Amino acid sequence: MKGSGLVQAMDFAMRGGWRAGRLGAGFGARLVAGLRKHWRLATGGALLLAVAVVAATLLAGSHGRRLAAVVVPYPHETAQVSFAVAGDVIPHEPVRAAAAAAGDGAEGWGALFSDVSDVFKRADFGFVNLETPVAPAHSHGSKPFMFDAPIALLDALKANGIKIVSSANNHVMDQGWAGFAETRDHLRDEGLLFVGSGDTAGQAWQPVVVEANGIRVGWLGMTRWLNGSRNPDKDDQPHVNFFPYPGESGGAAGLDEAGVLEAIKQARLKCDLLVVSIHWGVEYAPAPRPEDVETAHKMLEAGAAVIVGHHPHVLQPVETYRTQDGRDAVIFYSLGNFLSNQSRTYVDGLMPDKNGDPRDSMIGLFSAVRKDYGPAGVRVELGHVGILPVWGENNRNELASSRAKAPVIHPVLIDREMPRLQARLDELNKIVELNKLNTAATPLTAEQKKEFIELTTRLKLLDDRRKLLVARTGDEYVTDPPKLAAKP
Repeated sequence: MKGSGLVQAMDFAMRGGWRAGRLGAGFGARLVAGLRKHWRLATGGALLLAVAVVAATLLAGSHGRRLAAVVVPYPHETAQVSFAVAGDVIPHEPVRAAAAAAGDGAEGWGALFSDVSDVFKRADFGFVNLETPVAPAHSHGSKPFMFDAPIALLDALKANGIKIVSSANNHVMDQGWAGFAETRDHLRDEGLLFVGSGDTAGQAWQPVVVEANGIRVGWLGMTRWLNGSRNPDKDDQPHVNFFPYPGESGGAAGLDEAGVLEAIKQARLKCDLLVVSIHWGVEYAPAPRPEDVETAHKMLEAGAAVIVGHHPHVLQPVETYRTQDGRDAVIFYSLGNFLSNQSRTYVDGLMPDKNGDPRDSMIGLFSAVRKDYGPAGVRVELGHVGILPVWGENNRNELASSRAKAPVIHPVLIDREMPRLQARLDELNKIVELNKLNTAATPLTAEQKKEFIELTTRLKLLDDRRKLLVARTGDEYVTDPPKLAAKP
């Protein structure tokens, strides 16, 4: 027998223990003899033999009695709070048109999230990066690279399971300081929590703490880009948390790395587990900036457990990290676009793969879990991490050729959409097989042939994008999507 003597002794005793009730006291003698045969006891070997003898004695003493219950080892999971997080929500004009085509007001906007809303509703808290002001009273209009959205978008987010949004990104001041302040007011009115800004400069770097099942989870948000904007000069006005890259602040004041790490340490003191939402990186880059990787690790060492990244508009890797004090943590470097009009003309197999990247996305899943370690105490840890691959539907090409009448833009869960398409394709294939076996059977109609081509084309698209997506993020955390209730 190889390996640790103590491990081997316990293994031998446990395997023998299944038969102890039948073998009786004689089992103890045979167990000790067997142990002597398997080990040459050297210095310290007496301890191993003592452990084995105790095990044998206990097993022998159980003769005639059945084990009352299986003892569950520590730790015991006693409570959890679950989160579902997604990336950028950008109200490009075609996205607004898709919402209008789907219905009036919040109903139309809600339709854009309907295929994924169950994921957020199942979680205790859903999160997205709100990459736009919502400032109808102070709007200067919406145009390329300068956004605004109606209040109906906020209504739709809330109705579809979103409870927290990021208010720290490079577009928060697209409608000026007044529009920034108005957006915060509307978020409050709609009952949405927002992270990454404060009513004053002094309040801006305070975490938003949410609580469920007795667990307090803090959220601290920030952006490394402001598109040339800056916070108000007066400290008593609303401020966004700005953490500029050295030499890239555009002259705007913000915290340096040391200040941010101290803010994280202070925020961690106010909660059981801390999440950092950060707008960073390079747009359309498939990997994080090296300095962002280094900064992320420092943030985790400072007390954060999860980093939720956004801004690049494409997916970036998911990294598992174990801190020096033994905590497991995770970094979503970039969640990608969740709702946008980017890469609207992409055609799988016709264009370079990278042209479709802005339509790849994911929903990140994680929980804060309270664990009881018995004599070692109770602590809250990160747990149940997962990702759901997402594809951004956009029928712009069909609209251009009049094959579609209304715009459709919305995210879908790839691993739920592909089985649905495959099921319909299987039905058509059965017709084909029956026709081969029976020449009198009805072949595919012209419409069915058209549907067959559309189904196979769409399945190939989703399969191709899924492979690219998982190659980017890693497949360690890919999980099955929740099953929808059967329709009556």
